[in-house]
Amino acid sequence: MLPTPDRLKRGRAAVIDCSLNDCGICAAACAFSAVTTKDGAPEPDPGKCIGCGGCAAACPERLIVLLKDRFDGTWEVTFAPDGELPEIGDTVFFRGISARTLQIIPKRSEDGNALVRAAADENELKGLLK
Repeated sequence: MLPTPDRLKRGRAAVIDCSLNDCGICAAACAFSAVTTKDGAPEPDPGKCIGCGGCAAACPERLIVLLKDRFDGTWEVTFAPDGELPEIGDTVFFRGISARTLQIIPKRSEDGNALVRAAADENELKGLLK
């Protein structure tokens, strides 16, 4: 479920594209109780989500992305990359999206993921912003 445009204007919010049943890792990782399960699949609550990235860092399948409207025709996209971490300024590709790396967030735990924060042109996000 995609957060409303008004919610995205307030800051980062999680978008979870997961059909795994009853995994619960992202819900357990959320310190704000912003991820619950509905019919066995995780569902973020945009009203509770503060965009911290705890769920994305914990997801072993890398199925969570955080979005934020940057108000300049670009969007901030935060995700757990698969493979080597890019350098700041590098172009990264994630789910068909091309974006410029802004920040690298190191792993929070041994079994967690590092996160990449990148800026993508609004046109790049059409697949996610359906």
